[in-house]
Amino acid sequence: MASIYHGRGAAIGFGENGGTYGDAVGRTNWRPLISSSLTRTIEKVPRPTLRVGGAGAMRRSHYIQSDNAGGSFTIEASYRSLGLMLKHLMGAVATTGTNPYTHVYTFADDVPTGLTIENNRGTGTSEVFEGCRLNSGSFAVSAGGVMTCDFDVIAETGAATPRASAGTPTFEATDAPILHNQAGQFTFGGATYDLIDMTLTVNNALAVRQHLGSTVTAKPLRSDFQSVELSINLEVEDALYAAFISDTESDAHITFTDGTRSFRIDLQNAYLSTVSDPVSDANVVRQSVTLIGQSDGTNEGLKLTVVNGDSTGIGN
Repeated sequence: MASIYHGRGAAIGFGENGGTYGDAVGRTNWRPLISSSLTRTIEKVPRPTLRVGGAGAMRRSHYIQSDNAGGSFTIEASYRSLGLMLKHLMGAVATTGTNPYTHVYTFADDVPTGLTIENNRGTGTSEVFEGCRLNSGSFAVSAGGVMTCDFDVIAETGAATPRASAGTPTFEATDAPILHNQAGQFTFGGATYDLIDMTLTVNNALAVRQHLGSTVTAKPLRSDFQSVELSINLEVEDALYAAFISDTESDAHITFTDGTRSFRIDLQNAYLSTVSDPVSDANVVRQSVTLIGQSDGTNEGLKLTVVNGDSTGIGN
């Protein structure tokens, strides 16, 4: 009889690579999963010759064109266990102060070398992916909900460690999810606004690099400009429409606070790329706004600041 697995208990573990891309390291940071699509995608194509079988018109053979690995995963955002993800999404982290500590995450020329990620598939199996780099990440929260994080991963390969029996993850004893009711007001252009929901998206524009001599990717590098945007929904505000028309540029920020812990988003040198507030019924009119961050040579478009009790910016 075939094995039956369940998704309950699914988790994801991370270990930070050293100086060599693709090295496998132990998993030190674990988070419960909401969902994961991490997998290997082996592209197999027919050989290009016109040779066929002894009868009929079927091709005789194929070869492996590429052995790709990656996908996406979604976890809860937390004041205490996002540090490693934020560093590998943004590129740089600086920690100051004493308990509580302040960790500031900013963009760098390149993201760090990579991660080893273990995808624990609930009651079934576990698979390890090496040479993982974060191609993009998003942070979303709406009224009544918990903030979630979705990360897109490009990995070197999962071939070195095939699926095996899932182990038991080790989680941080104190969990601290970022909740909707912990949000402060959103600030742009010196004015404040109450949001209904928001989504921050960072795109690192990494691309697979295939070379002769291997079916797996070399270290993924940038193929285009980085980008960061913040999408918000709120009850209609004519001031934002006016800022859109006049092409106002301003820093924007919002902070989530839980006691001495906090998570602050600073979108720097932002402009409004879209403002939409259609009227379709008798309800309160809502407005959808998208803001784009920019570099001014000093501030690079986005800064994330986490305040917590961890002495390191990559703690769990």
